[in-house]
Amino acid sequence: MKNKACKILFLIILVVFFSCNKENKYKMDNLNHNTIMILGHRGMGELYKYPGNTAEAILPVIGIGADGTEIDIQMTKDSVLVLYHSDLLDARTTCTGKISNKNWSEIKNCNYNLTWALVPLCTVDSLFGLIENLNDYYFSFDVKLDGDMVDNHEYKKTFLRAIKAIDDKYNMSENIIIEGEKDLLLLGRSLGLTNKECVVRAGPIEKSIEYAVEYNFFCVGAETDVSEAIVKDAHNKGIRFMVWNAKNSIGNFEAIDKNVDIIQTDAPIHILQQLNRYDYEYQIP
Repeated sequence: MKNKACKILFLIILVVFFSCNKENKYKMDNLNHNTIMILGHRGMGELYKYPGNTAEAILPVIGIGADGTEIDIQMTKDSVLVLYHSDLLDARTTCTGKISNKNWSEIKNCNYNLTWALVPLCTVDSLFGLIENLNDYYFSFDVKLDGDMVDNHEYKKTFLRAIKAIDDKYNMSENIIIEGEKDLLLLGRSLGLTNKECVVRAGPIEKSIEYAVEYNFFCVGAETDVSEAIVKDAHNKGIRFMVWNAKNSIGNFEAIDKNVDIIQTDAPIHILQQLNRYDYEYQIP
């Protein structure tokens, strides 16, 4: 009997030991309070059954425990912000043309090209209206400017004012990160936007870090193949680091090992489980 009790006690000690080891498995050293902000890439990621940038893909990633999600943002002719990545609606939906050439009333009934489910285009406004405790989550807006309008100053101002309107309506300026080039971020600042700013597409990543330091941007963004030394250099200069292209568990591990501050991941289930942050009570639809 005594021998059996000793064995049970030994097993309990082993379980506690390995549980503690698991919790302390990753020793992070970053500017985000030594934790990683986990954002889904367009929601649950590229391999999810529903298309990214839809409520059907975004609500589950929040449900399983992510801090929020990255979303691609385009603007209609009448200044409605729509979640969509490609230039042309033809690429993935039942509609044709560019979002920037349409009023929302013209495309609000567009659905994704799926034979087994009816999944509509989604606006930022409608998405935010669906999320309980919205202000607990973060959203990184990848601003998708119409390629024919990138040099149109008034178009960019209208786009940024549309983001500010969403900020104000939902009190989300602290929770929306705007990804963009330096000039777009500075223009937004001049229009009164107070969002966190993440400079991207500035050429070499060193140039992004240089801009972030000069203009006091919140973070810089790059793909997961950025070197650990570059991330450390940004941290030493007081700049947070966001990465994307974490397509799978390997990409997640690479990002974790580099001590980045924010990860946009296509494998949110994996990373949340690894970091003991997965909500097992949530049932993925």
